[in-house]
Amino acid sequence: MLLGLDVRAQIKDIFDKEFKEPVSIKVFSQAIGCDSCQTTEELVKELAEVAGEDRIKYEVHSPVLEKELAEQYGVDRIPTIVIEGDKDYGIRYIGLPAGLEFSTLVQGIIQVSKREPNLSEKTLELIKDVDIPIEIMVFVTTSCGYCPAAAVMAYNFALASDYITAKVVDASENQDLAEKFQVVGVPKVVINNGVAEFVGAQPENAFLGYIIATYEKLKKEGVQ
Repeated sequence: MLLGLDVRAQIKDIFDKEFKEPVSIKVFSQAIGCDSCQTTEELVKELAEVAGEDRIKYEVHSPVLEKELAEQYGVDRIPTIVIEGDKDYGIRYIGLPAGLEFSTLVQGIIQVSKREPNLSEKTLELIKDVDIPIEIMVFVTTSCGYCPAAAVMAYNFALASDYITAKVVDASENQDLAEKFQVVGVPKVVINNGVAEFVGAQPENAFLGYIIATYEKLKKEGVQ
């Protein structure tokens, strides 16, 4: 058992207070060649048990045996956790959400259950015009105290727009990606493969500024 009784009690209390609509979680995983996959499966399974079937529906999928499904969800790394509500909001966690990142998973689930982002009216108004795919990638580590805030902020932006997706990536489990994007400190946020990037848990308006700047740059370049 990964989650102790006290942690289970805390999670149940949070879910009882804040959970709204059912959430579906898909874990893309495999038994061979993935050190953290089994633990990720077990962690999500225990979380689903605490929540109850009426709140969290949980499935495990193999990207090797279910290639079409993996392609549909844009999964090319394992383990990948997909958090869905009535639809796929483009919310992903790549790696094992252990340590402080466990709260990112829990908060992500709660936010999806609410079906609406925790963002200001001004922010929602400003991103309504976004009509080009924007991918937010947040590099985190399990011991980073500021990482969950940056990760959940990205999830909120994905909830707010059908054109925005958010991938939270464990930097230590995905060192090739971390090297590619020169991740020295975390959280590091990379938007559309480096069109914009910044380090640190920035406030909502700053985060929004980077998204709008990326959108305007892509628009200017004629990207559809």
